[in-house]
Amino acid sequence: MPKPKNSSGKHPAKSNITANAFSTSSIPSPFKPAPAELSTFLETLTSKSHLYILHLDKAPRAFKRRIFTVPLLLNIFILLLLVFRLQKALSTYFFLLLSILGYDSPANIDKKNTDQLALLGISGERTLMFVGDFFLFRFVGTWPWEFFLGKGAEASPVGWRRWCNFRDVEVVVRRSRRWDVPLFARKDSGSEDMRGEVEKQDGVKEEWLQEGKEGKLFRERVLPAVDKGWVKNKTSYQMLDQNWDLYFSGMIEAQALIDEEKNKTEDFRTSVLVHTEKWGWLIWEVWREQEEGVEDEGTKKLQLIKMKLTAMGKENLFFRWIEIVQSETSQPGPFTVERQKKAVQKIRMEFEEQGVEFEEFWENVGGVESMPGMEIAA
Repeated sequence: MPKPKNSSGKHPAKSNITANAFSTSSIPSPFKPAPAELSTFLETLTSKSHLYILHLDKAPRAFKRRIFTVPLLLNIFILLLLVFRLQKALSTYFFLLLSILGYDSPANIDKKNTDQLALLGISGERTLMFVGDFFLFRFVGTWPWEFFLGKGAEASPVGWRRWCNFRDVEVVVRRSRRWDVPLFARKDSGSEDMRGEVEKQDGVKEEWLQEGKEGKLFRERVLPAVDKGWVKNKTSYQMLDQNWDLYFSGMIEAQALIDEEKNKTEDFRTSVLVHTEKWGWLIWEVWREQEEGVEDEGTKKLQLIKMKLTAMGKENLFFRWIEIVQSETSQPGPFTVERQKKAVQKIRMEFEEQGVEFEEFWENVGGVESMPGMEIAA
């Protein structure tokens, strides 16, 4: 009878599980392995040498459209300017080329009958024209090119809008800019090459992960970019800055996965993604911490309200208030502004019936707008 491969009597599968658990447990906080739901999306990220931020843009469609119109009109204007300049410059450079080749041309200079000062003026004028056109087409000209056609093989802003259009909820993918070089640079890469590039490794340095939220770059570059107020008050195109760029290819891929029902919109809530050579893709689920923070704040508010009503001998009013809120929120359909106002009116009547001044009470606990379960003021 042949011996089993595990002749020693040990259980390698269990050992592997233990080893994997140990490896996973050693991942520095606040990161953890990226969930399986994001595996398809992560495969579409062309570079593992950047940090990525995901979040959902819930700004109104009309607002998104207005914001996008500004760069659209600006790039159309620049494009028209370039076309106009190109039209004017072609004949000038053509005549200069003829002059250089020795043919008769309006650009020829009669050196015998032109004094030295005039020659210097003509040379200076042409030099400024060369330099100006170079900067115009080399640097300014790249703006409409990248805006309409994209950079390299990546999608463009116009391509993103054409594919995704304007939606009530949009997935936003941001990618770190050049400040991330120290996090990914190979130790043996040396200095920058002629293009100013540094060879990167496919994973962030473990020292940066170990520093966690206390690290300088983390505090200065990452935390402000995932701040709840910042994310809530800005639409995607307003988030372009010196630290983070919009990754339009990733935004298209994420939306496609949602449309194909391979992912849910909630899979792309506010998170930070980073690749490591040791653990693969890691994620910091910022949204989870933010929600837990909201729940903690709500719990504290509930305790304060109950304590004050109990001190007034109106503890039953606290439970009646809870019943009204639960009754209204459990009704079919969304808890709209009108329904919230209706609930607040019912609570107001309960307070008045029991001799408690509604406005004064809520003013003492932070105002009606801070009422747990509500998003509006009465």
